[in-house]
Order: sequence, then structure tokens, then C-alpha cells
Amino acid sequence: MSTSAPKKILCLHGFLQNGKMFSEKSSGIRKLLKKENIQLDYLDGPTNLTKVDLPFVIDDEKWGAIEEQQTNKAWFYHFDESHKIDIQPALNLVKKYIEENGPYDGIMGFSQGAALAAILVNKIKELVPSHPFFKVCILFSGYSFTEKNDTGELVITEKYVDSYKKTQNDETMTTEILSIHGSSDNAVPGERTVYLDELLQGTGNSVKSSVHEGGHVVVNKKDFLRPLVEDIKKAL
Repeated sequence: MSTSAPKKILCLHGFLQNGKMFSEKSSGIRKLLKKENIQLDYLDGPTNLTKVDLPFVIDDEKWGAIEEQQTNKAWFYHFDESHKIDIQPALNLVKKYIEENGPYDGIMGFSQGAALAAILVNKIKELVPSHPFFKVCILFSGYSFTEKNDTGELVITEKYVDSYKKTQNDETMTTEILSIHGSSDNAVPGERTVYLDELLQGTGNSVKSSVHEGGHVVVNKKDFLRPLVEDIKKAL
């Protein structure tokens, strides 16, 4: 193992998780990257959810366990209508954290965290002007803030159209994006991840997509993760 300072990747958890849980759920990739002197830093989202904030029904006992584990965290409140989503508190927190703990070579997110990371790929220099573009971005079950138009096609909701654009003088800068989703993911259907991948590629980034056989999870199978780790090493 190299004795040089580790490369650093900022990690953003999913809805009803926290940094500690995401660290546990991503232990497969975390351990493989540690061997390559790549460090993962896990941040807690700014939103503390209450039971009424959930888009589904949950019994009191389960909710009690969630509160006890402090996994009632999110980056933003869930709404089926994307235009109602407010990511500003999340951006404010990430900005402060990166200013105090960065710079970061890469960013990794799962679900809600991946949705936020996908925006940060193009907007990091607007958020933290002194910060370079990320060399790599790893998205598990990523999606963008979409709605269906009159003909039933997915389009970015108007409020967030500019969030996926680069500023003109940054057009030559690219990030290696590794996008992973499950073929049986019911929480974020594959078409939403594919749409995001095409969107990010359209802003000049390099996007490599891969699919695993599971559902809405951070895949932990070493056979699946080893090529991913190689891609991360190359990007860094």
C-alpha cells in the first residue's frame, strides 16, 4: 500500500439512512478501495425525517428503531412532484463540509445521495469556486428530478433544468461517471437511471453504466465490484 496521502471520495447516503449506515451498506467497495489507499468520507444529510414525512406507512415499532439508530436522515423531503423538492439545505451543508474537509477527488452516492451527487458533478465549482471538478463520480441507483410531459416522456422539471448544466467556460472539464443500478430496482426504475446517464453524458462527461441483478441496494459482490474499483483507480 502506498504511504502517500489517500485519495478522498465524499459519500452521500440514501433516504432513511445516515453516513454510518451507508458505510456499512457499502462495506464491499469501501474495503476494496481502502486497499488502494482511497478513503471514503460519509456525511449525514441535513433533513431529520418524522414519521409523517414518509411516502409509505410504517409501524411505530419500526419507526422507533429508525429514530434510535438515527437513520431518519435524508438530503431532501420526498415528493412525487419533482418541482416541490428543495435541495438548497443539502447544497449548503455539502458546501460547508467540503470547505472544511476537502478537497475531494471524487463523490459517491446512493439513491437520494446519487441524485444530489449527479448535480454536484457539474456544479461543484459554482458551490466551492476553489474546488476542482471531481475526477470520478460513482452513482448507485441514481436519478434526476424529472416529470412526464404531455406525451408521456421523461423531462427535467423546469425548476432544475439549469442544475444539470455546466457553466460555459467549464465545458472542457469532464468527470468519469460510473453509474450502477439493479435490474429489479422498484424504488428507482432503470429507465430513470438511464435517463440520468444520458443527461450527464450530454454535458460532456464520460459515463460508464453497469447493471446488477439485485434491487434498490449498493451491490457488495466482489466479482461485480472489482472492475468498478479498477475504473475508479484509473479515473483517480
